[in-house]
This record gives sequence, C-alpha cells and structure tokens, in this order.
Amino acid sequence: MFIHESGPTDGPTVVFLHGTATNGTMWKDEMKRLTNYHCLAPDFPGYGQSYHQKWVSVDETANQIIDVISRTRHRQVHIVGLSLGGMIGIMLLSKAPDLIDRAIIDGAGVPSTVPILMKVGLYIVQPFLHTNFVTKTIARFYNVPDEDLDEFSQNMRSVSPSSFTRSVIQVNSLRRPPGLDKVTSPVLFVTGEKEKATTPLQIRLAEIMPNAQVRIAPNMGHAWMIEAPELHYRMVEAWLSNKPLPEELVIPKELIKAGSEAA
Repeated sequence: MFIHESGPTDGPTVVFLHGTATNGTMWKDEMKRLTNYHCLAPDFPGYGQSYHQKWVSVDETANQIIDVISRTRHRQVHIVGLSLGGMIGIMLLSKAPDLIDRAIIDGAGVPSTVPILMKVGLYIVQPFLHTNFVTKTIARFYNVPDEDLDEFSQNMRSVSPSSFTRSVIQVNSLRRPPGLDKVTSPVLFVTGEKEKATTPLQIRLAEIMPNAQVRIAPNMGHAWMIEAPELHYRMVEAWLSNKPLPEELVIPKELIKAGSEAA
C-alpha cells in the first residue's frame, strides 16, 4: 500500500483516509498546512499508486491501515476519514480502538444499505469509469469547481474500475461492527446538511460512544470539503488539537431537541 507522507516524524501522527473516486492526494493541501503533524495518507488497494493492488474487502483494507499505524513512532494516532475513508475509520475504531487518539468520521455512517439498482448501475458504469462523461458526471455530483476538474478527473483515472465497484458496494452494505460502545476516544461525526440520510446514522453511533459529537456543515453536500476547504481545514485542526470547533458547524436539530426534552 502506497503512503503519501509529510511533516516531522516525531510529531503527532495523523492518518488521512480518502474517499471514492480519488486517492491520498486529496488531502495534500491539509497535510501541507498541518506542519506540526506527521501526516500519512494511504492509497487504498486499487486506488492511486496502489492501483495494481487488488481491493479485497473493507476488513482487509482496515487491517492494512492498522499495520501502517503499528509502524509509526507513537502508541496512538489521529484518523480523519471521508466517505469510503470514513467507513474504514469506523472499522478501525471497532478493530483497534486503543490505537486511535482522536477521530473524524466525515460523510459516513452504519448500518448502510445499497439498493439493487445501484449495484446494477455500478457494474454497468464500470467499463466506462475513466471516460470524460462519467468523470464529469461524478464531479458535478461532488460540486467540484471548474478549476479543479482536471485534477479530479486525473484522480478518478487512477482508480481501478473493478476495485471502485467492489469497494463502493461493500461500504454501502456494511452493518454496525462490534465494540463501538467501548470506544472512549473523542470522535467527531460530521456531514453536509444535504446528505440527510447519513446524519441519523451518525447520531445513533454517537449515542453509543461516550466521547462522540455530531456536527453538520450547513447548505453543503457529501464532499463538502471541496465546497468549503478552509472550513474543513479549520475543523480538522481544531478537533485534533482539542480546540473549539468552528461556529459554522452546527449541532443537528434532533440532538438539540432531545437535549431540551431531557432538561
């Protein structure tokens, strides 16, 4: 598994976990700014410079990340995962909670289901994944700015079509893994407001974790870090350093209402 790396090796370690249709380079700007941290961003099997490594399963990929973490200089690391990477992050919290210091799970929640039509559509699109039409369609879904379209398309073409299909179907078929109620690390669940189906899943996960919080990025979608990169960076920097989160991020109304009723 190829690892993008930056920062001092004696600093706190952050492991960035990328989303679908991209690779570890999606984190390059945040990694450059986190100059006091040792930043690691793996390319998952079948993605980026791990293109020729076969994607086997979410569990196997999580095991490979655990191996990466075990070779760092620190007993614990921070993790920041988006979408596919957020699902891997949830698996890491389940499988190796003692290795995680603080975590951000962005745009991901379990249990998740994948409709049969989505599976069929993925297999239909698979041979055409690297075409301009498909890359531009996915870019529009993620609200990628025009100036970033070429880089986004290049990243998409670094993804193995078969690994893309398998990984997307698998993460959208995950059940809640065991042991999450034993996770004591501070965990931030966050998602864009327009991704309405994910927030309830995150709330239920946060309710079983003693040190978890949930936030929403108002008026934004699934890949909101593309829409508001500065806000996303400030969120990451604040959470990793145990500072107050940006005021732009809001607590879900469901949690506010529940807190009021409890009072």
